[in-house]
Amino acid sequence: MISVARFEKARNGEITRIYGQEEVVCPVCGGALKVHGTCIRKVRQGDHTHQYHLRVMECRCCGKTHRELPEGIIPYKRHGLNSLCEIAEATETQHTCETSTWLRIRFWLAWFLWYAQNIMEGLIAAGQIPVTFHPGHSLRRRTASFVRLAANSGNWEQHRSAMTRKCIPSILVPS
Repeated sequence: MISVARFEKARNGEITRIYGQEEVVCPVCGGALKVHGTCIRKVRQGDHTHQYHLRVMECRCCGKTHRELPEGIIPYKRHGLNSLCEIAEATETQHTCETSTWLRIRFWLAWFLWYAQNIMEGLIAAGQIPVTFHPGHSLRRRTASFVRLAANSGNWEQHRSAMTRKCIPSILVPS
C-alpha cells in the first residue's frame, strides 16, 4: 500500500473514485509504479459505510502491487481515520460502539503510535527523513502522519501478534 496526501476525488453515486496526484515509488524496492487496475474498499465513517474505488499500482522493477490509499483510510482497518480517533478519544461512558471494539481500537492505536514513533526515530537516525520532521500534536494529525510514514517506508505491519495491556504504552492517556 501507498499513502497519498494529494489526491482527486470523483463521486459517482455511492462510490468515490480516488486518483493520486503525486509521484510515488515502490516502498519495497524504490522502483517506478504504473497503474495495474482498481479495487473497491469499504470504510466506516461514523454510522455510514463509504465505498472507495482505489487504484492498484504495480512496480515496474519488482512486480509487487500496492493500493493507493488517500489520507483518511487506514490500511487493513474497517474504520476511517476520523472514526478511529473519535472512538479512541472517547471515555468509557462516551463511546458509541461495543466496549470490546472500543478497547481493541484504543489498544491498537496506542501500539501503532508507539511503533510508528520508533520507525520515525530510525528513519531520522538513518538520514532518510529530516530531523525537523514533526507528525503533529493532535491524535488525528499524528495518526495520519504516522500511517503515511509507516506505509510509504515499507514498514507497515499487516499482522501483529496479540498484545496484552502491559505491553502497550499509555500514549492515549493524558499526563
